[in-house]
Amino acid sequence: MGKRIQLAALSLSGLLAGNELGTLIGLHPALRALPLRTEIESEQALTGHLMKVMPLYTSATMLAVGAAAVDRAGKPGFRATLAAAGATATMLAITGVGNIPLNRRTMSYPGDGDAQGWAMIRRRWERLHIARVLLDLTAFACLAAAALDADRQRESG
Repeated sequence: MGKRIQLAALSLSGLLAGNELGTLIGLHPALRALPLRTEIESEQALTGHLMKVMPLYTSATMLAVGAAAVDRAGKPGFRATLAAAGATATMLAITGVGNIPLNRRTMSYPGDGDAQGWAMIRRRWERLHIARVLLDLTAFACLAAAALDADRQRESG
């Protein structure tokens, strides 16, 4: 069961990091290039959809990474796996405290709203998102390092 837990944690963490990095460097910059009303409508459509999908996705990732840390206690790679769990938990805290309230503001922003008000919401969201992406990438890197460490230990022992 341990290898399956580790694989689930690594896979979900990697998929989450890739998804979040893709939105950071590809999707949101493209949306910013649209006319304001279209950008607002596009962000609202995207946010509305992701508000349904991401809680399950991020919760599953946190559960898998947490379970991997418990499973790896006292074994090679434990510290790195624990660091991954900490990074994932911190990312979720930032999401809950920062991004989710901004998502609500995004959803209620009028399509004919002013550019300055919209930019204040979105730039704050994006700054928080950068922190989240860095934490997601850190978690994935820690899990990959833990897997390599465990593999090296098996080979040498």
